[in-house]
Amino acid sequence: MQAVYACISSGQPDNYVFDLLLKETHEEVAQVEKNKRLAGDTKLLSALYYESMKNATKYDEFIKSKAENWELDRIARIDRILMHMAICEMLNFEEIPVKVTINEYLELAKTYSTPKSSKFINGILDSLFNDFKENGLIVKKGRGLINHSQGKKEPQINKNQQEMSS
Repeated sequence: MQAVYACISSGQPDNYVFDLLLKETHEEVAQVEKNKRLAGDTKLLSALYYESMKNATKYDEFIKSKAENWELDRIARIDRILMHMAICEMLNFEEIPVKVTINEYLELAKTYSTPKSSKFINGILDSLFNDFKENGLIVKKGRGLINHSQGKKEPQINKNQQEMSS
């Protein structure tokens, strides 16, 4: 979050800010992963940062579509960044449940933003999630995730309906 904020505020290229603020953390996480024979956190760190930056304009359009009577520049910068990152996780990280994503960003909002931010962010993210799910944009894979996020499904025809249509 800090790196995204720094990049937006400074106008510096995203790779410059990543190297300045996240490279050391990225390397530390990579070493821990190597020592424990794990993988994933370094990928998450860099992908979340770069995808959030790359798609900021698109994510702003999503937010704007749900923030009735709010101009984007009136929404706290931290709130927009948190929503960008949450949207990025919802759409791009198959292994992270949407409920976990939303809860994490609401907790961050409670800590780093205004007293009313978490309610505002929750409303926007919940509405976007419903739209994404309805349009088949949410794809989650992994244990416990498959049934909750397959997107639009074809209607099932039961035996009685099948007989009536024949």
